[in-house]
Formats: sequence, C-alpha cells, structure tokens
Amino acid sequence: MKLFRGLMVGAIAATAMVGAGSAASASTNQLICGFHMEADGPWYGHCDAPPRTDVVINVHQYLVGDYRMCVRPGDHKLKPLAINAWYIGQLCDAG
Repeated sequence: MKLFRGLMVGAIAATAMVGAGSAASASTNQLICGFHMEADGPWYGHCDAPPRTDVVINVHQYLVGDYRMCVRPGDHKLKPLAINAWYIGQLCDAG
C-alpha cells in the first residue's frame, strides 16, 4: 500500500511539473502590454496592430526622476530604477 501511494504521489508531482512548464513557456512567448517586471529588470511592451504606430512613454524611476522615450511596437528594456511606465498620448518616430 505504501509503495502504491508513493507511486501515485510521484506521478501527480511529475504531471504538475509538466503542466507548469507548459504554462510558463506559453506565457514567455506572448508580448505583455505596458509596464512589467522580469527577472532581468523593468520592461515596457508596446502592443500595436498595423499600421505601425510609435508612441512616447513616460518612465517613472525610483528616486532619480522621470524620463520619456519613443518606442516602436515590441518589448523595450527600461533603465534599472524604473518602477512604472505609461503612454502619454503622443506619437513619435522611433526610426
């Protein structure tokens, strides 16, 4: 009985780990819109549909003040002290 219970617990744990791995890999392939934190720091994802629109975002940093940047669609790495970022309603040309 103990062997059977141990096998069942192991099978359930293995199934949970496989499911968690699938969910994690699926989410890492999707662009996250707006400000988000990742293991390597702060990011801003600009989601857009054709035609391409570049926008100005305000980036709020801890203790050192804000800055603005022009971003094209996609994911953009922000300075390390960024704690938030948002679209300010302006268009720009990111080149």
